Amino acid sequence: MDDIEYLVNETFKHFDQNFAHVEPRSELMMKEDQDLTEFPNEAGVLYHIQKATSVFVVRTMVSQNIREDFHKIMDRPEDYPSLRLLEAGAEDISGRLKFFLVENPSQAEIIHDQIHNRRFPIHEEMMCNLSDPGFSWWLTKKEKGFQLAFTMSVASDANTVKLGPLGDRELALRNFQTLEELVTSAGIEMNIQNETNRVQFTDCEEFILEELKDVFEFGVVTDTMQDLFKILGGQSAHQSSLQTTWFYFQELAAMRRFWIQIQFDLNSVIESA
Repeated sequence: MDDIEYLVNETFKHFDQNFAHVEPRSELMMKEDQDLTEFPNEAGVLYHIQKATSVFVVRTMVSQNIREDFHKIMDRPEDYPSLRLLEAGAEDISGRLKFFLVENPSQAEIIHDQIHNRRFPIHEEMMCNLSDPGFSWWLTKKEKGFQLAFTMSVASDANTVKLGPLGDRELALRNFQTLEELVTSAGIEMNIQNETNRVQFTDCEEFILEELKDVFEFGVVTDTMQDLFKILGGQSAHQSSLQTTWFYFQELAAMRRFWIQIQFDLNSVIESA
């Protein structure tokens, strides 16, 4: 049995079967009575969500050490005007300032570049149209693959998931094309069709489709995905392209996890309003 056959036979099942029972990491969730000394000495993004009637803004700050920066901001919030923490008053600043951990500091930089100070509609589906197609990517599951749309160009149904702002379309297309070339050069069938503002992932080993869906839908890069890139690395002469694409998918997953957390925080703000 070769490496590819092993991966196919040993692949993880879908997220709903393998990850649904997993509790969120306690250090990722802020608690109202949490002591600042419990915050992680890790890199990440500090952020503040400002919500209006129909839009919200995420104020972000890259942090090399969440705990240290949290202490500094709590001591002198006026020194961090980009976070806009004092606009709602000096009370409960610690409750308004959230954090998100990253695996690599560069991921925090990318999140900050894409999200900081941008205005997002709360009900995107209701506000967007042909002239303003919105900011989100959309994933639609199909019988033999899935479709990724870069704008709100698909009808929402039970098979369509809004992913949020996951980045630049052209950068995504370049990395998808590289992935297709790497996978097919290893003898695995894969077909990525580039259409207007959307990409079709079809005619591919089912386990690869499931791994990619987990990246887009849940921000999860599993051990199987890592093993796949290791195998591709052993067979590819284009190590630079392979490494760039690997980092891209890690950064994409981090962006998706961050947006999942933003949606959770935003829903909490709406429910408490």
